[in-house]
Amino acid sequence: MILAGGLGTRLNPLTTEICKPMVSLTNKPLVDYSIDHLRFAGIKHIIVCVKHMGETLRDYLLKKWTPVMEEDPEFILEIPHNNSMGTADAVRKIWNLIDTENFIVSMADIVTNLPVKKFMEYHIEKKSEATVSMKPIDEFASKYGNTILQSDGHVKLFLEKPSAHEIFISSLTQTREQALPIINTGIYCFRKNIAYQAIMETEFMDFGKEIFPYLLENNYKLYGFNEEYYWMDIGNPKTYLWANWDILREYGWPILPEGRDSNRNKKWVAEEPVLPNSSQIRERVCIGSNIHIGENVKINPLTVIGNNCQIGNGTIIDKSVIWDDISIGKNCMIDQSVIANGCKIGNNVKIQSESILGPHVVVEDGVILDSQTVLANEVVKKEE
Repeated sequence: MILAGGLGTRLNPLTTEICKPMVSLTNKPLVDYSIDHLRFAGIKHIIVCVKHMGETLRDYLLKKWTPVMEEDPEFILEIPHNNSMGTADAVRKIWNLIDTENFIVSMADIVTNLPVKKFMEYHIEKKSEATVSMKPIDEFASKYGNTILQSDGHVKLFLEKPSAHEIFISSLTQTREQALPIINTGIYCFRKNIAYQAIMETEFMDFGKEIFPYLLENNYKLYGFNEEYYWMDIGNPKTYLWANWDILREYGWPILPEGRDSNRNKKWVAEEPVLPNSSQIRERVCIGSNIHIGENVKINPLTVIGNNCQIGNGTIIDKSVIWDDISIGKNCMIDQSVIANGCKIGNNVKIQSESILGPHVVVEDGVILDSQTVLANEVVKKEE
C-alpha cells in the first residue's frame, strides 16, 4: 500500500493547487514513481490511500492506470479515501483490503530505487515480523528516524528524529563499516498477523513514534534492511529540486525521467520541439510536449521543461524545473529555480538561487529574484 494523503505544506507554494503526490518530478507525478517502484518488483495488488484532494488524485489515477489493469487482469489498483490520523491509522482503516500473509507499506512522497524484491526476500529469510528499509546517511540525519542495528540486522534501538547528541552516541555503537547514522527510509514490510496485534489491537497512530517502539518493547522480531540505494524525501522545495537533478543524472536507475531518449543522448522528450538553428538543448534535460523555443535560447543540463511552454529569444534556463503552461519572455536568465503552473515571466527577468514561484505568478519586465519564494497569483514588479 502507498500512503498518499499528506497535505504537502512543506512544499508550499508548489502544492497550492495540487496535492503532494501529484507534484511532478521530471514530468511525472510522484505517485506514479511509487506505483512503478512496486510494480517493478512484481507486486500485483497495490492500494493507494488518498485523503487531501483525494477525489482529484483518484480521478487522475483511474485515468492513468485503468488501461494498465485492462491489459493485465492480474494487476489490481485500489484507491480508498482514508481519513486517517497517522501512518499506522491509515493502514488500520483499510485493513480489510489486505489479502496476503506479508504486505508492504510505502509512501508517495519519496523517490527511491530500493530493491523491493530483495527487501521482501530479506524479510522472509529472517522470519521477520516487521522489516524497515534503512540506509546510512551523512547529512540531515536528525530529520529522520535513526536506528542502532545488531550485526545480524536485528533492530536494537529506534530513535524517532533524534537530537545531535543522540546521533553522536548512536554512531559510537555502530561498527566501523556502519559509522554513519542509519535512518529509516519509510518503506516497511509486515507479517500480517503481527501487524494486526500492533495496529488493530492498539490505538497507535504512527509507525515511527509508536508501532516500532511497541514491537521492540514486546520483543518482536524487528529487522532493518540496510543497504546503499538511491533515496530522496521530497520534503521541501530544495530536496524537490535536488531530486529532479538526481533523476536526470540517472542516480536512481532504473528510474528515468519521463519521455523517450530516442537518440541515446540523455535528452528525455515527450514531443520533439522545433528548435531554431541558433538555439541549443544540452544533455540531461527532460522536455514535455508543445514547447515553443525562440532564437538563441539555451536549455542547459539538469533542466526540466513541462508541457505547453513558450520560451522567448535569448533566454537561458539552467538547472531549473519549469512546470506546465508557462510563458517566459526574451533575454531571461532562470537558474536553479522552480516555476509552477501558469506563470508568466516578462522580458529581461533574472530568477536565480533556488527561487520558488507558486502557480499563476506574473513577473514583470526587468525583475530580479534571488533566493525568493513567491506565492500563488502574485504580481512581481520591478523595484523603482
